Amino acid sequence: MPDLDLASIYIHLMKNLILVLALCLLVGKLLAQSNMDISWQACYGGGSNENRANILKTDFGYYLLSNTNSTNGQITNYWGAGDIWLTAIDNTGDFLWGRCYGGTNIDYAANIIGDGKGNYYIGGTTFSNDGDIQSGNHGNYDRWIVKTDAMGDILWERCYGGSGREYAAQLSCLSNGNIMVISATTSNDGDVPVNYGSLDAWITIINPENGDILKNKVFGNPEHNNIFDIVETRDGGFFFTSKAINATGMVQGTPHGGEDVWAIKTDSNLNIEWQKLYGGSKYDYQGWGLLELEDGYIFLANTGSDDGDVSGFHGVLGDWGTDDIWVVRINSIGDIIWQKCLGGSELDFGWEIIQSDDGGFVVFAETNSDDGDVLGLHANYNFQNDDIWMVKITANGDIEWSRCYGSLNSENLSFDAIVRKAEDNYIIAGSSPGSPSGYTEGDVNCSIHGSRDLWLFEIKDCSNYMPSIPIKPTGPDTLCTITDSTSIYSIETAQGAWYYEWQIVPTEAGTFLYDSSQTTATLHWSSNWEGQAQISVRSWNDCGQSAWSEIKNTWAYSCLGIESPSLAPRTPYLCIFPNPTKEDITIRYRIPGPGYRVLIYDLFGRKQDEIIVPRGQEQIGVDVSSYPAGVYVAVMKSGDGVVGRGKFVKSGNR
Repeated sequence: MPDLDLASIYIHLMKNLILVLALCLLVGKLLAQSNMDISWQACYGGGSNENRANILKTDFGYYLLSNTNSTNGQITNYWGAGDIWLTAIDNTGDFLWGRCYGGTNIDYAANIIGDGKGNYYIGGTTFSNDGDIQSGNHGNYDRWIVKTDAMGDILWERCYGGSGREYAAQLSCLSNGNIMVISATTSNDGDVPVNYGSLDAWITIINPENGDILKNKVFGNPEHNNIFDIVETRDGGFFFTSKAINATGMVQGTPHGGEDVWAIKTDSNLNIEWQKLYGGSKYDYQGWGLLELEDGYIFLANTGSDDGDVSGFHGVLGDWGTDDIWVVRINSIGDIIWQKCLGGSELDFGWEIIQSDDGGFVVFAETNSDDGDVLGLHANYNFQNDDIWMVKITANGDIEWSRCYGSLNSENLSFDAIVRKAEDNYIIAGSSPGSPSGYTEGDVNCSIHGSRDLWLFEIKDCSNYMPSIPIKPTGPDTLCTITDSTSIYSIETAQGAWYYEWQIVPTEAGTFLYDSSQTTATLHWSSNWEGQAQISVRSWNDCGQSAWSEIKNTWAYSCLGIESPSLAPRTPYLCIFPNPTKEDITIRYRIPGPGYRVLIYDLFGRKQDEIIVPRGQEQIGVDVSSYPAGVYVAVMKSGDGVVGRGKFVKSGNR
């Protein structure tokens, strides 16, 4: 019996230990995710619908490329039926200008790239043959590529395709300056050299100067093949993923059942070097997001399988509405190093993967799940709920933390929608309808123009980005408000500061006027105010405000009764000039008789100096350069009697 009791106690303790460890892991995830907070956000659009934004960093801020059905708000020169909308914003999200591209039929955006020379290239698809489309549509939907300058003016535009349907042209710049174009096609004529049946992956390389096709190849088999992403490899070739059901046509390998991810490595001329099929017995298909690594590649896909190459699936097997994101890392010849399913019991879809400084990865996705790997979905089951989901994984695929961003409605993401500014700082371009009427929960905190707006927001770990406290301001130590009604105070630039706020205590001493982005401020003193003023400044940015700086003290005096030499007649009273002074003063008087002396006191009655007045001399000079800054009184005496007095200000360096 004692052994059984000890065993029971041991089992009980182990269960409690496991529970504590699980809670610690959960708390750790929650703490980790809480650091990546939204620092600023903005919404852009018109009275209808804007969605699926791409973002590109520019010299002036950012370009956003999206689709629009609006005719008002921030939308201008709308052609009709659905246009491509290019938006220019500054670094803090302020709207600069916007422009629509298209014709009177449907036009749809893919992405925008820049060549580093001030030129930009917009990729999309068009069903139009008028408006901005002047190069001639081949029939149905064509690829459409537009070259613009930095202000969005068209330099050239061109349609590519055949008599079938071409999907939106996704663009990337190659190392030699040419432009890679990928999309799917159903054509077998026009610009398309061949069709293997149904939908094929079509890859072209074009000349950026005029859009001429330099290389042109179709990949596929009699089934449905598509292409969403491609990367130029270090050896000058290319790596991309598609999907396939059977090993027919160009597809080689062992199918797993359902649909497989079809991965292809080519040389620089688009000749296949190797190919592999990845998946399980249900359906698995390629997604957006892939990278070349030092030892191979990593790519995002979606899966409904939990066998074959796939393990760890969270949803319902074979149910398209409960897909997981499937992250697959392979070596340089396509062998799987590790794979990971990310998600929960509902639909999860990956859009982008970025390698982090520690060798791990950050995945940006959409999620409808509120379980499994997903924490913090903004869920209200009276509404459609999709959040933007950010997941940090290690180099081995283990989840470190995740974070959901959204409202009680459905937020969407797209490819090329992320700008990585630092390891702990990203700009995310999504779209949102905002929270439903009457609800305020969630992260979307900007005014929605219509049914859905572009939602741009910056996230960062603000503990690393708070502005530093400014140094002590420099400015006058003392002054006379009669002659110095304004004063200039300045500081050095504070690290991380966007703007500055100045204050004076007491407030009745004066008023600051300043440009908050500058490091100087002008103080307008209140007339006749006297006393010690405390000047301080603090900095702020999108993460918050610093503490106030060390105080700069300034003594201000009205100096009433102090006469300038130009205004004072020759009287038996003292005339002191220059006033205020930094170094020397002259004391002028008209006093008959010998035995006079001048005594100088500070405002606390402490004697600073005593000068014997020479007989027959009507003025004396006094060196006050060693005096502390402040107000002083000069008294002329004969014996113990006061026969004249005056006041002067000794100022400090300004």
